[in-house]
Amino acid sequence: MEIKQSEINTFNRVGIPYEELLKDTLPRTVSNRFSGETCETSALVAYLVDWVYQTSNAYEMGSNKVRLDDFDRVRYFILHVDQNVYSTCID
Repeated sequence: MEIKQSEINTFNRVGIPYEELLKDTLPRTVSNRFSGETCETSALVAYLVDWVYQTSNAYEMGSNKVRLDDFDRVRYFILHVDQNVYSTCID
C-alpha cells in the first residue's frame, strides 16, 4: 500500500498510528453505521473508517479539533486504497 507524504503528514497530525496498523495483516470487517452493510478490509482502513465516524460525530456536536482538509484527506485515502469500503461505509 503506497502512502503519499501528504497523507503521512495528515496521519501524524491527527494521531493515526498508520505504521503499526500496516504491520497488522489480519483482515477486518467494517460496517456502515446506518445500513449495517459490511465488507472486509485491512486494519488500517478499518481504523480510518472508525476515525471518520468518530470525527464526524465530534463535528456534529460542535467540536472542530480536526482540520476539514485533514478529515477530507483521510476520506479520500480510503477511496484511493479501498473503493468498496468507501462506497459501503463512507459515501
